Amino acid sequence: MASFTGSNWFLIIVAVVISILAIGVALYLLVAYQHPEDHNQAWIPKIVVLFGITLAIWTVLLFPLDVANRHACAADVPYSSCSTTIPTHTLWFVCYICIAVMSFIIVPTTMFYYEGDSDLSLAQRWTQAFLYEIGVIVFLACVLAVGYSVGGKVQYPLMALESGLAPLADLSNTTALLNNCIVPSSGPTASKRFYNGRLCDAINGNIPESTWSQQVSFIIYVIAITATIGWLLFMAFAGIGLVALPFDLVREFLGRPKSTITRSEYIKRAQGLGARAKEVKDVGDKLKREEREFGRGRKFRGKLRTLEQQVLLLEEDGEKLEKVFPQGEDPDYMWIITVIMFWVKLVAGILGGCVSILWLAQVVAYIFTYPPLDPFLNTVFTKLDSVFPLFGTLAFAIFCFYLILCTIKGCLKCGLNFLFLPVYPMRPGATLMSAFLFNIGLVLLAVSASILFCAQAFALYANSTAIQEIFGNQMLSLEGIRYLYSTHVFIYCMFGFVGLTIVYLAVRGPDRWKRRKLEDVYADG
Repeated sequence: MASFTGSNWFLIIVAVVISILAIGVALYLLVAYQHPEDHNQAWIPKIVVLFGITLAIWTVLLFPLDVANRHACAADVPYSSCSTTIPTHTLWFVCYICIAVMSFIIVPTTMFYYEGDSDLSLAQRWTQAFLYEIGVIVFLACVLAVGYSVGGKVQYPLMALESGLAPLADLSNTTALLNNCIVPSSGPTASKRFYNGRLCDAINGNIPESTWSQQVSFIIYVIAITATIGWLLFMAFAGIGLVALPFDLVREFLGRPKSTITRSEYIKRAQGLGARAKEVKDVGDKLKREEREFGRGRKFRGKLRTLEQQVLLLEEDGEKLEKVFPQGEDPDYMWIITVIMFWVKLVAGILGGCVSILWLAQVVAYIFTYPPLDPFLNTVFTKLDSVFPLFGTLAFAIFCFYLILCTIKGCLKCGLNFLFLPVYPMRPGATLMSAFLFNIGLVLLAVSASILFCAQAFALYANSTAIQEIFGNQMLSLEGIRYLYSTHVFIYCMFGFVGLTIVYLAVRGPDRWKRRKLEDVYADG
């Protein structure tokens, strides 16, 4: 729908509609997942969560819109004349600055407030949260100031070429051409003489290499650091999640219950869960007393995370017990829905495994080899765009959002199996605002890295876009971190986590904090 005036109103309308739909999706997720304890309260955390989810969706979808925006004008219209297309360059800056502010300022402050001591007044909790955040801001400001002053420059390799003149008559005679270079400073009337310096580099073939340095804007530097920090999380959690997400979905299907249980069996297991719940509560009360007396030391935090694991396991067992003894007006209907959902998980696991394999194949074929073996998914997206402009956008969005889901899964997997990470699971109807905030911060940082990852993996699809100009031309040449990207250190590390996860799941099997057999969840109380 491009025109000679450089306008593409269809693309602008699509962008507006998608932006509104993103807000609707964010609102639905907030309502569907929030815990009953947070109903009609915790409004500020909810606003932060709502904006965070919306921002993550906008940022992911901005990439394919950036690609479509590049094709918005006719071929004979300069890009600068596309006055009625989407200002993607500005939007990328806005999105990444918002991600940095949300990840390092707003989300931590809100989380400090939400998890503050409930015995304190509202003003005291906010004051405590702001004091914590001031320390974080001062630390980040010092790091950014020192880093920007030392390494806030881009370095571009150049080939310096200077040369004098040679008579046209000598062009057909290579020897005469090399021996009759005229020094530029001597003027065109100077006598012809041999000159073996840099002024004749174009003729004698001796072209020296040099480096051109330029200070980048502070905004670009903040974006680069944010994306780099995001990569540290993304390479680990996405690598784990690419394997664990489809693996666990398929495993849930294989360990599904085959039939319902009797009422007497249900009561027996419910009593067992009640006894376990009392034990967990006693441990929680003991930890509260320990916190008041000795504070939150390293041992206390380890015990707390172990308790969180047990609470999570107890909640899961309670949910699974309800599945094998459906209640309500139509128990048979509820059981049919349960069976169908397990088959849906099987299909989702198989499709997820295929997407994971495609991602890994794309990296091997297009990033790890030079020149690339094959454009692969770049070609697929381009052909889908040629069928209908939104098909390529939708396909790309699916691949990018899948990476975000893998990141959340990887973080949860680490938190449940290793005690150095907190556990913040996302559960429909049972997700506290603290879990929302933690995962929103994680998702935003992961999005900042995943966009850069996609810009590298789909460089052909994203050729000449605004995101390529920001990352490809500036960030990848930034002093100090350019070697991490030019040598693909983060991507190799991500592949390392993929391999380690495969080995871990093959050797250890189910999560060590759970039962050895998933079927046992439905078989005993």
